[in-house]
Amino acid sequence: MRPDRPGDSTRPNINNRPGSDGVNRPATLPGNVADARPTRPGTGTRPDVGNRPDRPNPDNRPGVANRPDVGNTRPGTGDRNPNLDSRPGNWQRPERPNRPDRWQNVQDINNNQWNTWRQNNTTNINNFQVNRTSNWNNINVRVNQPGWARRYGTADFNRWRVDVRSFRIGRGWEIWGARRPFWNNAFDNHWWGSVWWRPRPIIPFGINVSPWWWWRPLAWTSVGVFFGSTIASQPITYDPGTTVIIEGDTFFVNGQESGTATEARVAARELAIPEVAEIPVPEPPMEGQPEEWLPLGVWALTQQEQGDATMFVQLSIDKEGIVAGAFKNIMTGDEQPVIGRLDKETQRVAWHFGQATRTVYETGLSSLQGDVASVFVHFGEEQTQTWLLVRLPSPEIPPGTVTLPEIAQR
Repeated sequence: MRPDRPGDSTRPNINNRPGSDGVNRPATLPGNVADARPTRPGTGTRPDVGNRPDRPNPDNRPGVANRPDVGNTRPGTGDRNPNLDSRPGNWQRPERPNRPDRWQNVQDINNNQWNTWRQNNTTNINNFQVNRTSNWNNINVRVNQPGWARRYGTADFNRWRVDVRSFRIGRGWEIWGARRPFWNNAFDNHWWGSVWWRPRPIIPFGINVSPWWWWRPLAWTSVGVFFGSTIASQPITYDPGTTVIIEGDTFFVNGQESGTATEARVAARELAIPEVAEIPVPEPPMEGQPEEWLPLGVWALTQQEQGDATMFVQLSIDKEGIVAGAFKNIMTGDEQPVIGRLDKETQRVAWHFGQATRTVYETGLSSLQGDVASVFVHFGEEQTQTWLLVRLPSPEIPPGTVTLPEIAQR
């Protein structure tokens, strides 16, 4: 039985975090700076809480006001950036300057359009939530059948893929419906100008550069222009959970065995942890100069079945295939750089957050064209789960637009 920890009375409510109902929740949540162990000893045999001894006198335990400074002595902080305590957090950011009228008008229009979108899609979202459990069970029972991955390409498998796609689109609606306009202030020019890992001094952004340059969606035509002949002109489908399946210890791609699951996780980890001289920061081009970075958009990272979106990532890529961006957890306030790499031959993309290199994320570059993309979350070499990336459309919607784009029906 765990003793009471100092300051438990002030811990934030965690009942609303993704997977808090226990369904499909991983032992290690993506985005932790230092990954927890896959399983905690004794979690299945804890005694009835009604039998635990009385709490000690609260007057004798350190409280919020007088407990010692934990500094970097918290579990897992040894895996964090050594300058963690001095990095600028949300409370230390410089005051946000007023946006020029041109951009503020764009945001105001965008906020109104989101309200309209939510009202128009309330029925779709409610229907998805009512049927969530039955639809999810129908999907999940198939993928857990022995030999299911080998049935790739059959009529039964293709119908199942359509069901999976429909479920993911419903999750996208659900995440979009819960969106709040304050997200516009994350991953914009002001936000990027004050992240703790940005080299100093800060180079000011051009006045004509959109504050949401990082939010731009990916189009495959842009891939060809950006990479030229160094990448195939046609996209390669690599969709974790459907075209790519881990069954037992076998890794299947398009129904064919492609090594062991352990080998696949090791390969993803090697791709996700490139050697870089310093933390890369994606920058918009200076006026009149070619782009050195290709934005891949801003995404909510969420569990596939259910759960609120509290973790968000921005992804960008340079011409050498280095992936950069940022991770933000709006529940904890944690912000970390994203570092990874693109394999131009296979078009697989993998990355990690900050110094948490034990958990890595993997998907196909072509999947990032849509509004909902599946992603493998590899917890070390032992476990993999399929999560979702749900795109947040750029706040920069042209004036006069009255409807948002539909979630991609891919």
